[in-house]
Amino acid sequence: MSELTDTRWLRPCAGHWREGSGPVLLCLPHAGGGALSYAGWDRHPLGGFEPVAVCLPGREDRFAEDPVSGWAALVSAIADSLTPLAHRPLAVFGHSMGALTGYELLRELARRKRPAPLLLAVSAHRAPQEMPTAAGPPRSPRELLDYVRRLDDGGTAELLDDPEWRDLVLRPLGADLRLHDTYRSSAGPPGQPPLATPFVVLTGEDDPTVSDRTYAGWSALTHAVSARRVYPGGHFYLREQRDRLLTELGRDLENAMRGELR
Repeated sequence: MSELTDTRWLRPCAGHWREGSGPVLLCLPHAGGGALSYAGWDRHPLGGFEPVAVCLPGREDRFAEDPVSGWAALVSAIADSLTPLAHRPLAVFGHSMGALTGYELLRELARRKRPAPLLLAVSAHRAPQEMPTAAGPPRSPRELLDYVRRLDDGGTAELLDDPEWRDLVLRPLGADLRLHDTYRSSAGPPGQPPLATPFVVLTGEDDPTVSDRTYAGWSALTHAVSARRVYPGGHFYLREQRDRLLTELGRDLENAMRGELR
């Protein structure tokens, strides 16, 4: 796996690459998040898939780099990073903004005529059709702080009282949310044919960012089957529900490898 050890974008959750050509679960972060969001996922079976997290510019050990400011550049860079893994079966998990990134990544892989991933798991985000039709003004620092406290009161929010941590959190978060808020105008789905990859739609029952239309919206974007699971908790339900989530996701991945989700 020497061709992958120097990559800036891909981080195996175990800290090292597995030998062989087994399947990979690509894990895409929420707005402002990094590869560490998926720490510990390698300790779960996940149907034999190797969990590999994406680290975006502007955070963690890439903090000195400028965050990506356009959807086309973002998904192109991630698709490029996957080239050495082209011989390995692929599934994609994206949480929050990572769900949109995952959807656009599948579109980019299709444009490149790469094999379709076996599964797309979209977590804690409404479907693209539910996004606003026009981007609003950039969020102020106060609005960013309110956003974090509203959705993540048990995680990142507790760091915001420390000015040093606040800067580390708000820089990538602000850049990601600017990108997120321009999604409809830069990469919306109108006129795009449905994908061939099965979807699993995952939400927290108390998450204010999703709606009753979320599952139907995602389902309309694939020709394949789709499934839905709702977990106790809010936007970051996957922290408290991690064991259950990863057990059930592992079964989804096993079924996807057998072709039973298509």
